[in-house]
Amino acid sequence: MYPAKHFQQHDSKQLQQLVNSYPLATILMPNPQSQLNDICRVPVLYDTNRQLFIAHVAKYNPLSSLDGQSVNLLFSGDDCYLSPAYADNKTLPSWLYSSVYVTAKVRIVKDQHHKEQIIQRLTDHFEQHFTQPDTTKWQLDEVPVQHRHAMYQQLSFIEFIPSHWRGNFKLSQNKPPEIRAAIKQNLVLAGKLSIAELIN
Repeated sequence: MYPAKHFQQHDSKQLQQLVNSYPLATILMPNPQSQLNDICRVPVLYDTNRQLFIAHVAKYNPLSSLDGQSVNLLFSGDDCYLSPAYADNKTLPSWLYSSVYVTAKVRIVKDQHHKEQIIQRLTDHFEQHFTQPDTTKWQLDEVPVQHRHAMYQQLSFIEFIPSHWRGNFKLSQNKPPEIRAAIKQNLVLAGKLSIAELIN
């Protein structure tokens, strides 16, 4: 079984928290000319009320031609090297990481009003993380409506409807509590706070 059972994460709250904290998805798409996947990276936003992801991509992105098909979205959290020194020399060198893997169906948005809602929602969400307290948040309506609609012709607006979530949180869960406590303490001292917070 991979990942091993003790590294599997099923807590939907933690899975969604990782997706919200690290929204740049690596998307694996079917390629009809190859047994391998096409890959692209797209920032997405998970809408908890509607339980789907929203995004927009350039028209020439292969995602634009996959309406109704399934793709896989991979979200990677923070990661770091685990030195045996962090665990009183009771572990081998390893790597700590967390990731979420979502299988979802692509739905291309056609309605103009719906497109406007998506880009407004994405802009509002990401601008709040970008701006500083002493700066003005950029607003979508700073671009004239006619110009915006011309720009939309160069984009595909997408909803990803998830059918399956999988979490792989490799955080030394197979180690005794005292070893995990030592690892967590040393991660905090090393400034690896985002990973340390996941260890309990």
